[in-house]
Amino acid sequence: MRFVSLSDIHIHQHGDDGWRLLETFAAHPLVREATHVGLLGDVFDLMAGNHPAYLERHHGFFKLLREWCEDGKTVFWAEGNHDMHLGGLARRATAEWPPAARARLVALREDKLITLGDTMLSVGHGDRFDPTDHTYLAYRRFIDRRFWRFVADHVMPYFLLNWLGERASRRSRAHGYQTFDEEAVRARFRAGVAALAPKDARVVVGGHSHVADVFTWDNRTYINNGFPRRSGKFVVVDAAGARLEVLQPSLV
Repeated sequence: MRFVSLSDIHIHQHGDDGWRLLETFAAHPLVREATHVGLLGDVFDLMAGNHPAYLERHHGFFKLLREWCEDGKTVFWAEGNHDMHLGGLARRATAEWPPAARARLVALREDKLITLGDTMLSVGHGDRFDPTDHTYLAYRRFIDRRFWRFVADHVMPYFLLNWLGERASRRSRAHGYQTFDEEAVRARFRAGVAALAPKDARVVVGGHSHVADVFTWDNRTYINNGFPRRSGKFVVVDAAGARLEVLQPSLV
C-alpha cells in the first residue's frame, strides 16, 4: 500500500503552472502505483461552494479525480484556506460516476485519521498546527460556520465570489511575501504538531505552511511538501517509510 500527496498547488485555471505541476505529480510512477492519493488543501487559488462553473473551469481536475477513483485509488480531497465548502461540489462532480468510484472520493473538511497497512496517518491541510497564528485561526473558525457554507453554496453569485476571493488572495499573498520567515514558520509548525497531533497518528501529513519539512519526534513523523512549485517535492508514505520525493529533477 502507498499513500502519496500534494498540497498548496494554487491552481488558478486549467493549463497554468499549478495545473502542469499537478499533471507532473499524476504522471510520476510512485503516484501511478499508489493506492491512496491526498490532495491536501489549497489545490486551487480560489474555490468556494457548490458552483457548477467550477466543473467547467477545472474540467481537467475532475477528470483526473474520476480516473484515479475508477482505477481503484482512494482519493482524499481536503479543504484548505483558499478552497473551502467543497462537500456539495464533490457530490455534484461525482453524481454520474459509477458508484464504486464515487465512494472512493473522500472530501475532507478537517484532518482525518486513516489506516495504511499497519500505520495510522493523519492527513489534511494541517493549518491548525500553528496555534500562535490567532488571527488566522479566528478567521478559520468564522468561515467554517454552517451559515457561510450556505452562503457560498446558495447565496453568493459565482462571479462575485470569484472577484472577492481573488482580491483577498492577492492582498494576502503580498502581505505574506513581505513577512515570511521560513525558519520561524518551520519551528512554529514543529512545535504545534508535537503538541497537537492526534495521539494515534504515527505519520502526520500536512501543508499550509509553504515550508517543506520532515520532522521526527517520539518515533513519529511530520511531513510537509511545502510550496511544491518551489520545493519540487511531494509526500510518499509506504513500506519504505515517510519521505519527500522529487516531482521532476528539473524542478529542484
